[in-house]
This record gives sequence, C-alpha cells and structure tokens, in this order.
Amino acid sequence: MMTEDFLKNLLDLYNNPFFKKGFHDFFMMSQQEGMEAAKKFWDISPAKQSLFPSTSEIFVKMVDFYRNLGFVPLNRYEEVLKENEQLKKENQFLKDTINDLNQKIFTEGGKAMQELWKTNLDKHIEMSKEIAKGFMDVFKQTGEK
Repeated sequence: MMTEDFLKNLLDLYNNPFFKKGFHDFFMMSQQEGMEAAKKFWDISPAKQSLFPSTSEIFVKMVDFYRNLGFVPLNRYEEVLKENEQLKKENQFLKDTINDLNQKIFTEGGKAMQELWKTNLDKHIEMSKEIAKGFMDVFKQTGEK
C-alpha cells in the first residue's frame, strides 16, 4: 500500500543525484541489452522471412522509437551534459574575470589611497611648519619687546 511516507521516501530517493544517474544508466543498459537480445532472436526466428520482406528495417525503427520513449532520450541527455560542461567553463571564466577585476580595482584603489594619504600628510606637514614658523615669529616678537 502506498502511504505518504512511502511516496515521500520514493521522491527523496529519486531526487538523489547518485540514484538518478545510476537508475538512468541501469535503465539505458537494460533497454540496450533488451534491444540487442530482441535483434538476435529476430535474426534466428523461423518466422523472420515469412511475415514481411522488410521486417528488419521495421524492427530497427521500432527499436529507435522505444529507445526514445525512455525517461530522457540519449541524445538529449548527452546534449544536456555538454551544455552543463560548457556552463561550468563559462562560470569559471566569469569567476576568474571578476576576481581579476577585483584585484585590479583594489590595486588601483590602494595606489590612489596611498597617493591621497601622502598628499594629505604633506599638506599637514606643510601646515605644521607654517604654524611652527608663526609661533617662532610670535616668540621673536615677544622676545624683542
């Protein structure tokens, strides 16, 4: 009897990527072996010639039809795998590009901050010299009186 827990466990199992890939591989392998066994049987069957003259071609078309009735046709599955690999490469390229841009921005920003800091420090030193000079002038004037 199918209960909610059973269905939930079944869905959890099917959502597991290892099970999904293994089940798909098992399903494809069993389909392939079944088709090969049917071809061998058809080739040794005594009724092979008596039914239709192009029975082998019909059987091959039927095999292709039933192969495509699987969960995902093999060619679509391979396309998705190729697209996934391409997306991984593009994703890595974008990550590398963003990291390079961040490093360039931090490097240029660090240089600009150093220059700004040096400019401010030079201005403060210059102001301190002027203040000290002003104090010295004030002391000189008070000392002369």
